[in-house]
Amino acid sequence: MLALSAQAITAALQRIAEKNPKQPSDAVINALLARELIHRVGKHFEPTQFGRSYFRQAYTIRPGWYT
Repeated sequence: MLALSAQAITAALQRIAEKNPKQPSDAVINALLARELIHRVGKHFEPTQFGRSYFRQAYTIRPGWYT
């Protein structure tokens, strides 16, 4: 399985969610499918509930004392 950073995963999820014409590479798509973060809907991909949750968590504002 392809090793992806959290930043790469969130960037790929954002492109997929926005239906950006420049989609992630096949290797990244396969890695997200294996992690069940996206699923195929017709000819395109959409984030699963886990993908949406991952994306929300990545952009959660954390208090200063947490870091």
